[in-house]
Amino acid sequence: MPKIFVAEPHGFCFGVRKAVGFLEKIVDKYDSVFVLHEIVHNPFVVNYFKEKGVVFVEDIDSVPDDSVLVFSAQGVSPEVRTAAAQKNLVVFDATCPLVEVVHKKAHDYYSKDFSIVYIGKKGHPETVGVLGEAPMTLVSSLDDVETLRINGDENKIVCLNQTTLSVYDTKDIVDFLKEKYPSIVVENGICRATQQRQDAVKTLAEVSDLVFVLGAENSSNSVQLANIARKYCNAAYLILDKSELKDEMLKDAEVIGITSGASCPEFVLEEFVDHIKQKYFISKDS
Repeated sequence: MPKIFVAEPHGFCFGVRKAVGFLEKIVDKYDSVFVLHEIVHNPFVVNYFKEKGVVFVEDIDSVPDDSVLVFSAQGVSPEVRTAAAQKNLVVFDATCPLVEVVHKKAHDYYSKDFSIVYIGKKGHPETVGVLGEAPMTLVSSLDDVETLRINGDENKIVCLNQTTLSVYDTKDIVDFLKEKYPSIVVENGICRATQQRQDAVKTLAEVSDLVFVLGAENSSNSVQLANIARKYCNAAYLILDKSELKDEMLKDAEVIGITSGASCPEFVLEEFVDHIKQKYFISKDS
């Protein structure tokens, strides 16, 4: 009989729990609340707050003056903070503490005349926020490093990165940067929770015939978990919940691994496991 193994750790990380709990308290206190971008990248969490009356917006111009505004876990640029002040908004900041650390390092290194290289996903809210902190160059691939040119002192270069990237993919980029600029200072900003989840899914994938990663397609950490699983397992799928499960996905699988992204609620994973067990009579281990 096929077996299910659930990765540990999985699901909500500290930063997500903090942001969600923070928003809960604000919603209880204020009748009207706006959030800039999704509080975290998961539709179940977003829809939960929408049902409570929270309005999610993609730009600060959409927020009426004097309103209550919450910054999401991914953080914002200084420019956004200034715009919020000009609109006289009551601002609450749910930025992940580890993202805040990257912002501070960007500011500090720039003040010391360092050239900053930032490894991140173009357009991701976290990347947009950090890029607004100081002048820096975004790199997302080895090709970007190949074409990278530093105009300043090559002995004063620092590398920062988005906190939710793949540890394994980032290593290749960092190694290339070190080869090209031997004096570069590397500040590893990938959070511990991200690394632990990536290590866990790698271990899981190595002993599984099939891996499911539960999470949203716009969740960077969930996408990275799925990418890692695909490297070490014959089949791996990123799916939102049990409704996306198809019979053919499970064909010939004797060992099934399951994990969830850092912004995926625990009930989604529990319902998914129960659904497979009830429908396909699979035993569960952990």
